Amino acid sequence: MAVAQQTVTHDHVAPKNAKGPWADAFTRLLKNPAAVVSMLFILFLLLIAILAEQLNPYVLQGFSDAVEVQPAYAKQTLADNSKSFGAVSTGTTTEGFVYWLGADHLGRDILSRTMYGARVSLAVAFIASAVSLFIGLVYGLVSGYAGGRVDDLMMRVVDLLYGLPIIIIVILLQVYFKALGRQTDVSGFVGAVLNLNRSLGGLLFLFVALGALNWLGMARIARGQTLSYKRQEFVEAAEAVGATPRRILFTHLLPNILGPCIVAETLAIPGYILTEAFLSFIGLGVDPPTASWGIMLNESYKAIRSSPHMIVGPAVALSLTVLAFNFLGDGLRDVFDPRMRE
Repeated sequence: MAVAQQTVTHDHVAPKNAKGPWADAFTRLLKNPAAVVSMLFILFLLLIAILAEQLNPYVLQGFSDAVEVQPAYAKQTLADNSKSFGAVSTGTTTEGFVYWLGADHLGRDILSRTMYGARVSLAVAFIASAVSLFIGLVYGLVSGYAGGRVDDLMMRVVDLLYGLPIIIIVILLQVYFKALGRQTDVSGFVGAVLNLNRSLGGLLFLFVALGALNWLGMARIARGQTLSYKRQEFVEAAEAVGATPRRILFTHLLPNILGPCIVAETLAIPGYILTEAFLSFIGLGVDPPTASWGIMLNESYKAIRSSPHMIVGPAVALSLTVLAFNFLGDGLRDVFDPRMRE
C-alpha cells in the first residue's frame, strides 16, 4: 500500500540573502556620504600613522650643527630654523630635502612630525575609548541586571564621581605621574611601569588618566539599556531554562546593548583627542621629543606672527580628525536609531 506523502509548506521563510543586523547597519552606513568620507579619512590617517617611518625617510636623525646627536622625529639642521612652505634645506646632511609644510624653530620638518603626531592622537582615540567602553559596559551591565540595593549603591558611586571635575582630576593625576616618572631609583613593579611609560613617551599614564575616568557616561548608558532589556521575553526564557547570570549578561544582554554603546563611545572620541592635545599643550601630556599635535601647537603659537606656517600642519590635522570622528559618530547614531529606519 502506498503511503501518501504530506508536503509541509512554510508561509514565512527567511530569504537566503537575508543580512544580519550588523551587515544591514553597515549597508545603511554606506548610504551616508559624510560618514563614508569620514571613515575613509580615518583609515587614511591610520595608514599614515602605521607607515610613518616608511613614508618619512628622515626619521630619528640628529642636529647636524650640534655636537651631541639628539633624537627627534625628523631630519633637522639648525640652519633651517622656521623654513616656510616648500623650502629646500640648506644643511649639509639634508641636501635636497624639501620642507613641504615648512620647518619649526628647531629646523624639524613639520610634515614629518605631523605624521608621527597622528600616532599619539589615534592611540588615545582607540585605546582610551576601549578602556572606557570596557569598564563602563561591565559596570553598567552588572548594575542594571542586579537591580535593588546593588544598583542603588553602584549608581551612587557614579553620581559621586560625576560631581568631581574630571579635567581637574586628570590634570592632578598627570602632575603626579610626571613627578613619579622623574624618579630614577625606583625598582620592582613600579619601576617596570615607569620604564614602560618612558618607552611609550608618556602615553601609558595618559591612557590611565583618560580611560579610567571617562567611563561614567558609558556606565549610565549601559545600565539604561540593560534595564530596558532585562524584562524582555528572551531574558526571561534564558532564566527559566537555568542560564547563569554570567551567561545572560554576556550572551543575551551584551550583544543587544553593544550598538548604542559603541555609538556613544564614538561620539566621545573627539573629546579624548582634544583632551590629549590640551594636556600636551600645557606640558602634561606626552613627553618631548615625542611628536604630538598639542606640543606642536604649543611650540608654534609663540611664533605665530613671525612664522605663522608652523601652526597650519597640527591645527588642520587636529581639526579634520575631530570632525571626522564627529561625522562618523553621527552616521553610526543614525544607523542604530530605529526611528531613522525606513
